[in-house]
Amino acid sequence: MKHFFLLTITTITLLTSVSLWSAEKIDVVEQYEIRSYDPQKSGLTDLVFEARIENLTEILNKAGTFGKLSDVYFKIYWLSPSQYKIEVLGLPKGFSEVRSDLTDLIKGKLEFIIPEKFSEKFRGYTLKAEPIADGKLIKAIDDTYTMAVPEVDIVIDSAGKLKTVETKATYSNVKTEFFQTPKAWSAGKLVMDKIITTSKQGLTLLLTTNTIEYTSVEGMGFPAKVTIKNITETTVPATKKEKEKKVKNESGTIVRFSKYAVNKGIAKAMFAPKS
Repeated sequence: MKHFFLLTITTITLLTSVSLWSAEKIDVVEQYEIRSYDPQKSGLTDLVFEARIENLTEILNKAGTFGKLSDVYFKIYWLSPSQYKIEVLGLPKGFSEVRSDLTDLIKGKLEFIIPEKFSEKFRGYTLKAEPIADGKLIKAIDDTYTMAVPEVDIVIDSAGKLKTVETKATYSNVKTEFFQTPKAWSAGKLVMDKIITTSKQGLTLLLTTNTIEYTSVEGMGFPAKVTIKNITETTVPATKKEKEKKVKNESGTIVRFSKYAVNKGIAKAMFAPKS
């Protein structure tokens, strides 16, 4: 059970594991931020919603530790600019460690609901832009030689869309591809449809695809469904008896979001000091 939680947490939070910044302004980055959809730009200040991970209740029931569960799900409260609380509902009282692991499963998906400002991801790095065939390559360089990731390469195409972000470290490289289109409710702003992340560590290659489907609530767009597919391919070196071979495993899940309450003051009441 603990292994399942940790493995899933690692997969889901892979995209949010690097936090960066630079004081230097790059025009193409600023323009991308302006063109990207963010419900806060449409006036979102108070949000409550539910999230359910497909088959989570069944998996927990198979563990045989919690009694018979009917519906284990999450309720999330968010208040501008950055307060949030995740409740795990449907579990018996106690089980604090399990609740913490489950909370981490959903925490990695909050970026799809309330996107972090893109430039805020480049704290502590020096940014340098250079033209390429179809857009610009922005290099985020660690001039202090203190970061775990010394270099990040960002490609924004000539249409102003974010194409790839590639982190380069000593023992691992992670490349993320982004696919965006405007929606009827996004006023021409770019909305994230799919994110594909490829990471390699040693002899193991992990490919994770997040596909996002949306719903419109109070004129704002929010994810209704995120489909996650994982492919792990491990190279087994050749021996005297066997040739080199690749072992492939596939897994995945679906996260559904529902019951959005927009600017109803519910989150504000949740975070209000108790008298």
